[in-house]
Formats: sequence, C-alpha cells, structure tokens
Amino acid sequence: MLQVFRLMGMPDKVIAFDELPEDLVKGFEMIKAEGFPKYWKKWMGEREVVIKIPSVINPVTGQRQVFDDFVEKDSYFYLVDWNVNPVVEKWKRIEEYVRQKVSSDFRLTDKLEDMAKPLAPNKVDGITLEPDDVVVIPLPKESVKADLKKNETISKPMVKCEEPGCDREFDDKRGLRMHNMKRHPKKEEAIA
Repeated sequence: MLQVFRLMGMPDKVIAFDELPEDLVKGFEMIKAEGFPKYWKKWMGEREVVIKIPSVINPVTGQRQVFDDFVEKDSYFYLVDWNVNPVVEKWKRIEEYVRQKVSSDFRLTDKLEDMAKPLAPNKVDGITLEPDDVVVIPLPKESVKADLKKNETISKPMVKCEEPGCDREFDDKRGLRMHNMKRHPKKEEAIA
C-alpha cells in the first residue's frame, strides 16, 4: 500500500513510498486527507486508524468509565513537521533505509525532501498538484521467503566427544578441543 508523506513548509510538499516497513512509519502523526478530491483519496488508498479514548472518572458516581477504541477508515498522510525533533530523527531513519534498499536504477537526490512536489505553487493558492505528478519511490517488497532465508540457520555437522561416558556435541572442532582440555585433561607420563 502506498505511504504518502506530507512535508510541512510554505507550501506543503508531498512524496510517497511504495512499501516502507511499519516500524519506520510508526510514530508519525497521521492526518486525514480532508479537502482533497476523491481521486486523490482513491490514489492514496484507505487505512484503518485506531483511536484510543482514555477512560474518565465520573464526578457524580466516582466510577471509572472505560470506552472502546474507535476505529476509523479513511485516507491519511503521514505528517513530517520539521519543528519536532523526534519526527526529524524518524525522517532521517527513513532516508537511510531508502538509500540502502532502493534500486540503483532509481535516481535519488541528496535529500529526499528535495524530491517532494509542492501541493500548490505558493501558500495561498489551492491544490494544483495531481497524484500522477507525485514522486513515488519504489522499494523492494520484503517477501516471506526472504525472511525465512534470513532466519534459517545453516546446519553444520556436529562434532561429538569421543571420551567414554561423555555424550557432549559441539558445533566445531575448536569447541571440542576446549571441552577436552577442561573436562578430559590428558595425564602426561613422567619421564624417568
């Protein structure tokens, strides 16, 4: 699903990513695409956002009222506010990730925000940018097979201790050697 970022400025700019990992976009404020035409919302896609409603204490009864979470489905931007330091740090993490993962065929500028397109020619005009003009940075899809290959360990033959009564196994000969030195020291015969 497309992840569209709105970079605050005069005027605001927009840039999109094909598929960023959820841990990178977590923590960005999400704002509704209110005031945008329907074709923008269709291009952006819909996301479910869970809004947690805090519990309150009823002043009359003194009992705590707990409310269910509110789930809203709409089109959202991830907001990048340059005045908030944690958001700037998260944006830098996204830049690092994109530089590592993007294909060498896709040309990036020094700063990703320079690739973002302004929504309007100046701060007082309405939205003139079309969704087709927004830069979408393609990222490789992280497949389940790739994750399995990363987590898969290469099985090496185990080395077994040959001492009678000892059934310990080791990954390599070095581990076996250390075991033999500590647990089964060879007694040297005294030279007469």
